[in-house]
Amino acid sequence: MAATPVTGTAAGLILLALLLACPAPAARAQERPDAEAAPAPPVGTMEQVVVTATRSPAAALGVPASVTVVGAEELALREPVRPGDALADVPGLYIRGAAMGTAFPGTGQAVLSLRGIPRTPRTLVMIDGQPVNTALTGGINVAGIPLASVERVEVVRGPYSALYGGAAMGGVINFITATPDAPLSELRVGAGSLHQRSAVLVHRRRYDSGLGIAFSAAWHESAGYPDSDDVIKRPVAGATGVPVSGAQPTTGPDGLPGYRVGTQGARPWAQSSAQLSLHWSPSAVTTLVGGVGWGEYSVGYSRPDSFLRDAGGSAVFAGPVTFGAAGTPTRLSLDNTDWLTATPSGERDRRLFARMEHRYDDGSRLRAQLGTLRHDFYFTQGTAGTAGYDFGPGTLTDQPNQRTDFDLSLHTPLSPSWALVGGLSLHASELNQRTVGLASWRDTDSHTTLLTQGSGTARNAALYFQSEHDLADGLVAYLGGRYDYFRTEGRVLQNTAPAFDIAYPVRSFDQFSPKLALVWQARPRLSLRVSYGQGFRPPALFDMYGRVEVRVGPVTRIVDAAPDLRPERVRAFEVGADLAVAGGGRASVSLYSQRLLDLIYSQQAAGSTPTFVRIVASNAGEAQVDGMEASVRWPTAWRGLVAFGSLTQQFRYDVTRNDAVPASVGKRLTDVPRTMWSAGLEYAAGPWSGLLQARHVSHVFGSADNQNLNVVEGVLGSYDAYTVLAARVGWRFDRHVALSVSVDNLTDRRYFVFYRQPGRTVFAEIAYRF
Repeated sequence: MAATPVTGTAAGLILLALLLACPAPAARAQERPDAEAAPAPPVGTMEQVVVTATRSPAAALGVPASVTVVGAEELALREPVRPGDALADVPGLYIRGAAMGTAFPGTGQAVLSLRGIPRTPRTLVMIDGQPVNTALTGGINVAGIPLASVERVEVVRGPYSALYGGAAMGGVINFITATPDAPLSELRVGAGSLHQRSAVLVHRRRYDSGLGIAFSAAWHESAGYPDSDDVIKRPVAGATGVPVSGAQPTTGPDGLPGYRVGTQGARPWAQSSAQLSLHWSPSAVTTLVGGVGWGEYSVGYSRPDSFLRDAGGSAVFAGPVTFGAAGTPTRLSLDNTDWLTATPSGERDRRLFARMEHRYDDGSRLRAQLGTLRHDFYFTQGTAGTAGYDFGPGTLTDQPNQRTDFDLSLHTPLSPSWALVGGLSLHASELNQRTVGLASWRDTDSHTTLLTQGSGTARNAALYFQSEHDLADGLVAYLGGRYDYFRTEGRVLQNTAPAFDIAYPVRSFDQFSPKLALVWQARPRLSLRVSYGQGFRPPALFDMYGRVEVRVGPVTRIVDAAPDLRPERVRAFEVGADLAVAGGGRASVSLYSQRLLDLIYSQQAAGSTPTFVRIVASNAGEAQVDGMEASVRWPTAWRGLVAFGSLTQQFRYDVTRNDAVPASVGKRLTDVPRTMWSAGLEYAAGPWSGLLQARHVSHVFGSADNQNLNVVEGVLGSYDAYTVLAARVGWRFDRHVALSVSVDNLTDRRYFVFYRQPGRTVFAEIAYRF
């Protein structure tokens, strides 16, 4: 089955952009209205301006947080397909797997960890200030970020619940899109290894009428990596079976012996995204923006490959098999479902957004934003013992969910030395998850009966403030806090034995998150900072009211509802220094200590067996994370050549309490590497541009490995330590045409991030500017 091609919606949007990109006699780019302009930093400071850290434009050296800005030039050199391609060099940010553009896309629940706080739901991800963490789990759709529209990315590390509420335990990642005042009309097409193909269309322009249009559409597909999914079987008792050859001895990540008997086949995939925003300034001090965004991916399947051959040379996929010495044969038990991936699968995001900004004569800024995100995520599974590659019954798990967010804030200077930000946030979310039987498990429309259903709603209202005080001599104090109030309710239904229908009544909980920080401008281009803050993550609707069954080989795992979960919390202390020099050089270093409380852990419920595991979650854990991060970006003496590097080191990232899994106490947190570094060179001068980068990640214990048992690398299920190189070179023929060639995994390194990662891949792209 080929991956789904670009949809009719995407094709229509691309056609619309082509029409808009055609020259129009009455159209011309206009100056950016004052209402959309960020205030310029003082002359000669060479400072960046950021908005996420304080909810208002501010010089980067003056904000009370560790911030990295990935700018337009850096994004252009990296040509990201997914968020990980853009953010792989950001200190403190571990990003992996489906978030990288050469791997097949998948659920974004565990693709990133920020500042040693594991998993995506504990980091707030936004597009222009609109949260895009799903109402399902708090993860993200890795294809849902319209990277062709993104002008820069701001990554703010450390708890930021005092301004942004739940999910901002590890920090905030804000993808900021370009405005029509940076006019561009461009078409890019590309092709490369693994049968990759892509097309990107961008159109941005402000017309004489004052209306501005910013549009992008992107599509990318691949035949997939055929060696990503090994089939590993462990010996079983018995002496009878079909004699075979071809089994390859290996181990699991836990070191236990097994045999590699084949691969499940490549997973072809396609992803597409688009965003259209309309910008209008009825006056020089007011800006209105509204638009739609959309992003989706689909993952298909292809035939598995068995290494096992019987005496006649035929491939063997099912039944007991034996091999080895005649007197002491090794026996394996195969099932057709061992060779099946949980596909077809896919995710889709549909966003609506509107925002307003108005500037008053006294310098105050009023901002309002309303956005809604509809997220769909589905996957299919074949029934063990009866389903085959393209036949037999199975199940479809479909998980539509939606969130709506409103935010109103006012930034006002109360005196020359005192400014205040205050605001109101409202949030509503809902989930309607269901699992239905399928007559033919590869056909998502062959529904039979409803098996399970989990539904829930959550409501959240919050008030927040941040007070900024200039204490003289370059010392600025920040004091802030946010109060969040939540109400939730839900229902779980099961029609299979034992059947039940449970309605969980309304319950409520609240959380206050303070923030205190000092920033001292010790020198004109050097600032020192110290801060204390608290953050939290409310339990997601799936955590409380979801019920799902997942089969991996012979093991069935059922995740039960947990309606009484409480918010996870963090308390963090940080000190740091930031340097910005003339010529664009920047450097930053931070030390942090974080105490994680009420972490949600899963444990096996009573009655579980080795092949049937029932999972229930509770607020059972605590952990301590202490570490440092550093980064540098420095122009060299060679014109256009910039050196960059980053380092993240966790001195401690240990579980200190876990009532659900007591044996994990003293072990490392999962989904967090001890060490990460990156280093490289960027070049841009004249018609040439280029990038050479190296990136290292140390060993990681995967999500379910709470006892840190999986220490073997180079096998399916392991999270290897690795160092990979990437390069890109670009040449602009003239103002219209440019060509680029990029190579990932330059040394063709073999490594696993659960699945085996693609080897060396080459991708070429040609761009035409209208």
